[in-house]
Amino acid sequence: MMEVSDVLKDAWAAVEAADLPGEIQPVAFREAVRLLSPASSATTSAMLTSGHSTDSAPGTVEPEGSAAHAPIAEREIYDRVVEHTGVDRAKLEHLVHMDDDGPHMSVPGLKLGKSNAERARAVAQIIIMVRSFGIGENETPLEVIRAECERLKVYDSANFSSQVRALNGYVVTGSGQNRRVRAKSAAVQSFSGFVDSLLTD
Repeated sequence: MMEVSDVLKDAWAAVEAADLPGEIQPVAFREAVRLLSPASSATTSAMLTSGHSTDSAPGTVEPEGSAAHAPIAEREIYDRVVEHTGVDRAKLEHLVHMDDDGPHMSVPGLKLGKSNAERARAVAQIIIMVRSFGIGENETPLEVIRAECERLKVYDSANFSSQVRALNGYVVTGSGQNRRVRAKSAAVQSFSGFVDSLLTD
């Protein structure tokens, strides 16, 4: 079986050799990893953009640049979230796992709150933080959060959008299928405490 590092190196080499436009390199890399990885591999091919700058103010995420994307290992995703939010790593790993599509919740939806509204907001906060700081995604598509809520059976179609908009410290932009959510500084600073309270409850 190929080592994870070998799969990532070979996939990235293939993308570079193809001389593709920068905007489609992330998709090409993901597909290359899927083609090269064994079907049973638990490797995460999450993408790290050049979005995080060491000069950024705490709690902010820089817009994606035009530089080529590079792969990031699953452990590094957790490292980055811990570094930027102060969340307990063991608790984060208990709540989240990675696959080819990015982060997903590892706990049942029923354990994420007392109502579907609370559960949907918990899913949104965790997925946004991991995608933002872990894989460098400036804004998380609302459809990604919706799909995860549906998978966990905590999705309330009539109220989902308003549930997410009610989150303190988060901003929803765009319209229709193009709505995206990003975290503001206050949400980043309170994330560790939120995870603590979630697991304590």
